[in-house]
Formats: sequence, structure tokens, C-alpha cells
Amino acid sequence: MDEYMVVKKYEPLIKRAIKMYIHDKNYYEDAYQEAALAIIRVLRGYDENKGDFNAYIKCAVIYSVKAFSRKIRENISLDEELEDGGSLYDLIQDDKCLEEDFLKEEDIKRLYRALECLSKKQREIIEEYYFNGKSMIEISKAKRCHYNSIVRLKDRALIKLKNEMRRW
Repeated sequence: MDEYMVVKKYEPLIKRAIKMYIHDKNYYEDAYQEAALAIIRVLRGYDENKGDFNAYIKCAVIYSVKAFSRKIRENISLDEELEDGGSLYDLIQDDKCLEEDFLKEEDIKRLYRALECLSKKQREIIEEYYFNGKSMIEISKAKRCHYNSIVRLKDRALIKLKNEMRRW
């Protein structure tokens, strides 16, 4: 039996393997050729003492198609057009965005360190007002303090935070 006939005999197996591992139809013919070459390599190097020929071919076809799918994924171009008309390059954040994110993260860390420098009362008021979204009236009622004293505590806390943030 010649090589062409053997490849034709195992064509359903090749198609099934391609359907399982290759999701882009543009690569169908290339994947088919890879699987056919795997079958031909098996034919030329098969030793009857190794076991079942059909199982050997099945493994060779599946592994060659899997390897081809990995190669495709590794070689994706950033300019390749996506379904929505954009490209992968459009999805990558630019360096400014990454730098801004890093700086924001650093500012947040500095802010939490600065919060530790506040008195317990000041920290509670800042947390309630800015983090929990409570109004000054709600805070004054919950603390059973006069509204103006809560405002002054918050103002002093903000000045202290500002000074601490400048130091770091």
C-alpha cells in the first residue's frame, strides 16, 4: 500500500484531530499536511515489534496536530485582525498607563502608611467619611460629638496626612 493510500485511509482521524486542536480554519491545510507527514514518517520508521500500527499512527497524528497548534499560538502577530476589527496591539496597555498604575499603587501605599500616623479618632473619621461614604452629620451622630468638632478633627487629620505624604 503506498503512502497516499495510507494517508487517505486515516483522513477521518486527521480531520477529527484538526477539528479538536485547530480553531482557525485558515490553518486547516497546513495542519492536514503536518498530520500527513507524521503518517508518512510512521510508515517509513515503523517496527512491527513495537505494537499496534493503528494506535501508533493515531498517536502520531494527534501529537503532530497538537504540536502544530502550539506553534500557531506562539507565532500570533500583534497586527492580526480580531473579530471586532481591532488588533491584539490595540489591547496592550501603553507604557504611560502602566507607569500611571504603578504610581497610583505607590500613592495608595503611602496613604495607608500616613493613615497610621493619625490619632485613633482622626483615622476613624477619615475612614468613615472617605472610605465608607458617611456624611459628617452621620459621623457626628454616631460618635455623639458636636458637628463642628468632627469637622475640625477631619481638617486637622487632612493637614497631617498632607504633611506625611510630602515626607515620603
